[in-house]
Amino acid sequence: MGLKDLFSKLQLQGSGTRRVHTNIEDYVEIEIQEGVPEERGNSGKYVKVCKLSGFADVDISARELSNGNVVILDIKPLAERSMNELKHAVDEMKEIVSSMGGDIAGLSEYLLILTPPYMKIERSVEARATDFEEAMERVRKRVAK
Repeated sequence: MGLKDLFSKLQLQGSGTRRVHTNIEDYVEIEIQEGVPEERGNSGKYVKVCKLSGFADVDISARELSNGNVVILDIKPLAERSMNELKHAVDEMKEIVSSMGGDIAGLSEYLLILTPPYMKIERSVEARATDFEEAMERVRKRVAK
């Protein structure tokens, strides 16, 4: 799927008349470049990718949220090391996000998305409480193997 196709689907979604659902297979993984200089200035908001390797990384993610950035949080490093510490760190992140008025959801078994107060994650009301817990249960099962 090319960018042109993706943008045309997004335009259809934004029109409000028809919702287009895409298959996850339509997306391709992109390579993340490390060490790319920031030439955009400091005025923009960003999507930041952070790794949760220990409880100290909670502060880094919270700081990014307070700066108005969206955080994609990779919890796999901590999940593989300590489920107790992971649960404690994720509970702390949930409290921080909630106190800021932001939102948190699982993207996959090892990825969470955290948003600042002015941005919400679209999902059904009944799924809001269960999605996160289901994702955490899948992580616990994989780590226990």
